[in-house]
Amino acid sequence: MKVSSPQDAEIIVQKLSSDIGIHRNPRKGTLNAPEKILEDYKPSKKVLVDEVFPDEFSLENTHRRIEANTEELTEYDIPLLSLGGDHSVSYPVIQALKRKNPDMKLVWLDAHLDLKEKVKNHVSHDVVVRELLKRGFSRDEVYFVGITEIDHDEEAFIGDQDFSVYGPQEVEDFLREFRKNEQPVYLSVDIDVLDEKEAPGTGYPDGKLSVNTVKQVINTVEPDHADLVEVAPSLDTKSKTVDNSRKIVSELEKILTE
Repeated sequence: MKVSSPQDAEIIVQKLSSDIGIHRNPRKGTLNAPEKILEDYKPSKKVLVDEVFPDEFSLENTHRRIEANTEELTEYDIPLLSLGGDHSVSYPVIQALKRKNPDMKLVWLDAHLDLKEKVKNHVSHDVVVRELLKRGFSRDEVYFVGITEIDHDEEAFIGDQDFSVYGPQEVEDFLREFRKNEQPVYLSVDIDVLDEKEAPGTGYPDGKLSVNTVKQVINTVEPDHADLVEVAPSLDTKSKTVDNSRKIVSELEKILTE
């Protein structure tokens, strides 16, 4: 059920319709994803749908808007589920939540590390975690799950540092080893973590996981806040990606409000 006031809501869905954080790949299309995912979505909880409109000429301004909006929404102490958009929209959301929850962990469910070095001041979708590590997160607070692709510059950045990186064959290890304890957790789900057969509609279809495995991760992590990003409806096949995105959103909604 959709409600119009945060006081009546059990969860807030934040629509972040932006794709200007993608600059190394012509396979764009995430701009309309939040609208498309929510089009036929029927929430089981009381949901307030909020939206941040991007500055189509400035990624920096867009991030400022998202961060300011997220800060406002955190005042209600309600679980926040953000829908992108490309993965760069997660950056200002996570920054705002980390300030409010300094001990917050981050689980990065993605086929990619997103540890690349930024170009100038452009916090694009593929540099987000590297930037977050400069702004409050320590490496032992970050868990990478479902990783299939690591670029050379990311390998150089990691070096001999002890990052928690789990490939598709190591997800079971993560499920056994992860302990939430008392710390809040943010879960960021890039749809490209799914196998291309289940999510063809994304810019970098490099994933190997199933929807059921993603659901297992969600239930193990029990996030306090989460996002789903990188769905590109214009690249989709028979609505497979959008349909599976709704399944993931439904699972997130259930766990976030328990």
